[in-house]
Amino acid sequence: MQVPIARTGKILAGDETGWFVKVIDDNADSGGFLILTSATPTFASSFDNWVDSHDALVRYFLEAGWKIEWL
Repeated sequence: MQVPIARTGKILAGDETGWFVKVIDDNADSGGFLILTSATPTFASSFDNWVDSHDALVRYFLEAGWKIEWL
């Protein structure tokens, strides 16, 4: 599974359907990836999760059951 970095996607199915998601490569600071979710595409108010590797990032997306339209 390919997970785009620094690109906004709309969650079409799975957890948080109708929300938006963006992954930030934070390896330089935290050694992993930030997964931002928001009700709006501007991410003015958002929630975040963190994973420590690309493999963990892919597992996160699979476990959430997300079908995403990348914008």
